[in-house]
Amino acid sequence: MSTTAAPARPSVPRRIVGAWLDHADDGAATAILLALFVIAWTAFQVISYTSLDLHPDLVEIYAWSRHPSPGYYKHPPLGSLMAAAWFSVFPVADWSFHLLAMTNAALALFIVDRIARRYLSGDKRVLVLLLLLLTPFYQFHGQRFASNQTLLATWPLAVWCFLRAFETRGIAWSAAAGAACALAMLGKYYSIYLVVSLPIAALLHPARRTYLRSPSPWVSILAGFAVLSPHLWWLASTGFQPFGYAYAVHGGATMGAILWKAVLYLVGALAYVAVPILVWLAIVRPDRAVLAATLWPKHPDRRMLVHLLALPLLIPAVSAPFVGVELTSLWTMQAWFLLPIVLLAPAEVSMSREAAATVAGAVAIVTLVVLAAAPGLALMRHWEGNKEGRAYYAPLAEAVGREWASATGRRLSIVIGDADLGAAIAFYHPDHPDSVPGFTLKPTPWIDPDRMVRDGYVAVCRGDDRPCRQAQDAQARSEPDVRTVDVAVTRTFWGETNRPQAYRLLIVPPQSGPRSASRGSSFRGVDHRST
Repeated sequence: MSTTAAPARPSVPRRIVGAWLDHADDGAATAILLALFVIAWTAFQVISYTSLDLHPDLVEIYAWSRHPSPGYYKHPPLGSLMAAAWFSVFPVADWSFHLLAMTNAALALFIVDRIARRYLSGDKRVLVLLLLLLTPFYQFHGQRFASNQTLLATWPLAVWCFLRAFETRGIAWSAAAGAACALAMLGKYYSIYLVVSLPIAALLHPARRTYLRSPSPWVSILAGFAVLSPHLWWLASTGFQPFGYAYAVHGGATMGAILWKAVLYLVGALAYVAVPILVWLAIVRPDRAVLAATLWPKHPDRRMLVHLLALPLLIPAVSAPFVGVELTSLWTMQAWFLLPIVLLAPAEVSMSREAAATVAGAVAIVTLVVLAAAPGLALMRHWEGNKEGRAYYAPLAEAVGREWASATGRRLSIVIGDADLGAAIAFYHPDHPDSVPGFTLKPTPWIDPDRMVRDGYVAVCRGDDRPCRQAQDAQARSEPDVRTVDVAVTRTFWGETNRPQAYRLLIVPPQSGPRSASRGSSFRGVDHRST
């Protein structure tokens, strides 16, 4: 008598993943994924960077956040305003900044899920986020919370609101679309490429006339300008400072260099998303018909998604020779969020539960392996150091505080000189002094020469930074009561001490009485800032 073997019972991990995927449509799977994402990757950042202090971009954002403003000399204000709101609740600490970065990345993924559920359901909806987690944008590059990272959330938000506005023509969604575009611009001016792409995508849609004849686009424009108006006023009143900074850093190259960088930009952009594309090819195994349905859908709404994916990626490369700016492929990190939706949306794209579970398992395994490697990475970073000298930020802040207290016995209020060091001291010193990038007050309107006299200040330079030290010497000659101190600091991690790093401090104690005509004049002329 023959017997039929019972089907093999799935393993415990497979059953857990399957139960989790069963909750894709009610949103519980997304909520669980994002919670685990924040916990795991915040832990990774905290542990792996234990031997280093925060990146200069982060401490700079913190320094700006202490003085909320419509704009700053380098960038528009969104990142600093977000940090100001965050640190009004959370303590000023490394772990808190890492948590902010991962929360911002999780918010970006949540908004992508809002878009995905309009076109996908079941396992495909969760797979959108899993494929994005196979890129380095949300875990690794998302860690350095600054102006670029604000776009991770604002770009999907703008596209989500635009899609709803285009579909409904409603006043609320139209206003939200304009406001979201303005938020993206307040994150970084690079968002102009997204803002330009939205009306082009609308014009390429068959329903363009209906949309243009409705109040929707005009409501969006008005709402966008309303949100941007304080920043536009600030730009005009300050002589468009961020534009000058952007062209000083990224402009001035030859046409050949710009064109070559545009090519590298496109190649590097594709390299960033090579893994999710290869995974999609492996689990879908698309034939020619599926590729056609994916890359050029017949349905106009899904074709609009392709336009919204391609336009913000291609317009920068096409316009670079005219704008005169060298591109870098990292600037595409916020533009790829529609890729997995485009890849998975066609009805012709099918996959098994087993394939979805395999991708989920792969993401989980990679996350656990990277998390397990975090202590080793911290030790390696301690051994190797880094070009910014981040191992010395907190020890330097301690040394500055000790020298300042010895010389004045007063609260430290202002630090000037090297921009990175000043911002780091602003973060790590318990007094959280204001920092001035360089030796001019132009970037910091919240500090005036009279306050410099009243509160005193410390000017900080690296020992081997000759231009900074020359500006420091010039500053010393303009002050009647000044003390120069050379310090060397080290950092000990797991019982190992790194090599000393030298710094020169110029301590100018607080003064009383009226200000003379000559003192502080150097703050109007000398502009030494680290780049």
